[in-house]
Amino acid sequence: MNWEAVGAVGEVLGAFAVVLTLVYLAVQIRQNTSSTRASTYSDTTDGWHNYMQSQSATDIDLLISLATSPSKLTLAEFYRGYYLCRVIFRRMEHDYFQFNVGTFDPETWNAYVKGFREDTFRNPALRAMWKLQSAYLNQNFCEYMQPQIEEAATLDQTDIRTEFERLLVKERDQSDARNDDA
Repeated sequence: MNWEAVGAVGEVLGAFAVVLTLVYLAVQIRQNTSSTRASTYSDTTDGWHNYMQSQSATDIDLLISLATSPSKLTLAEFYRGYYLCRVIFRRMEHDYFQFNVGTFDPETWNAYVKGFREDTFRNPALRAMWKLQSAYLNQNFCEYMQPQIEEAATLDQTDIRTEFERLLVKERDQSDARNDDA
């Protein structure tokens, strides 16, 4: 028996085993990355859902008053609104962190940023609160958000309810037109 030939066969088999192991590890890492992203998306969605469910009608009224007539708020109401805004900003900061570490996919992150810009920061009161509170947030996050907030300040200030009512009338008119055609 030629030991050199046996050694060469062993080296080839060993190299093949290493390649198979690397392929297996690559597949496992890809699956783990997908699983981590799915979990992060679920956790983020759940976090926003839980936040929204935790808001009472009083909290919503308070945020509306903060935007429309802040001088009529008691000091306690103002500070309640102040800290409600802090919770919103921290939630955004959490999402930014997840995006930065790669567990939040870019398409979803861009959709969130659009919502932050065109919904949350369209409200002048929230932009003012941001100025009061941004020093308490991650500065990389603040630098990322600042252009979004500046753009939000240029957007039409139509409130969501007015826009909803306009869209509702349009949808009803389209439904009526379809029914008339049938």
